[in-house]
Amino acid sequence: MKKTLTLCATAALVAMALTGCEKTGTIEGEVCDAFTGKPLEMPTIWMDSTIYSTLKEKYKYKQELRKGQFKFEKVPVGSYKILAGRSKYVKSKNMISTTEENPNLKVTLYIYSDQIEPGLYLPGDEENGPKKISNEWVVWSTQCNESIAGYQLERPQAGDGAKVPDQKKDKKKKGKKEAAKMSPLPAPRVIEGKLEVFYRNASSVTSPLIAKTYPAVEGDVSAHADCKGFEANEKKGLFADKDKGTNLTVTYMAENLFKITGELPKGKQIIQFSQDGKTLTTYYFENK
Repeated sequence: MKKTLTLCATAALVAMALTGCEKTGTIEGEVCDAFTGKPLEMPTIWMDSTIYSTLKEKYKYKQELRKGQFKFEKVPVGSYKILAGRSKYVKSKNMISTTEENPNLKVTLYIYSDQIEPGLYLPGDEENGPKKISNEWVVWSTQCNESIAGYQLERPQAGDGAKVPDQKKDKKKKGKKEAAKMSPLPAPRVIEGKLEVFYRNASSVTSPLIAKTYPAVEGDVSAHADCKGFEANEKKGLFADKDKGTNLTVTYMAENLFKITGELPKGKQIIQFSQDGKTLTTYYFENK
């Protein structure tokens, strides 16, 4: 009889484990603007393929949403995709996990205005939004493969070029061309020490974004035949020293937005953003 009761008790425990006695916890946090870190009022948060959503009629923490805060209770331990969004903002997608030992989790989710254009940005604050770093060097850049990146040291001024004089007014100058006015490569953007910027990619990134900085050194164009964009008469250019590259830290913030941090080596640097081994864009900086 005692043996039978023991077997029955064991069976009951197994049945309870299979019918709702699994370990649960609380997942909570806040949703902030990616550039300022300021909590955003009334975001929408949901966990993919689950019942947990701030849009549910029975969601009981709607007042906390006014402060950008959310809370999901009685969440079975496991791995989930949690998403955050808001009207006129680009959403974020993050993977989170809880365990039997740590069933509770606090997270910060980031989203950003859908008016942010692709490019590089300085962080903002509560009063001012992010400031875009103009890539004024892009028109001097060339397309390189093995050489990573290269810039022309000078190029014709925008809108300027070879002009043919009016032959009727001055026959002596017939066939002669005026030399185009040349503009030098703009000076690098100066910073001191640590780099902390945001990079907004132009399109969705399915493979990792790589950010790397290289010393910028002047060299012979003939030694960088893989760089397309130099004129036939150009002898010198500015190139990335690919043997001395330094990896920068890339942190996902929201869809197509990444935070780039790292100690920038002293001197002039070419910062490269790439994906799948292909350069997306480069910037010219100097750490003094």
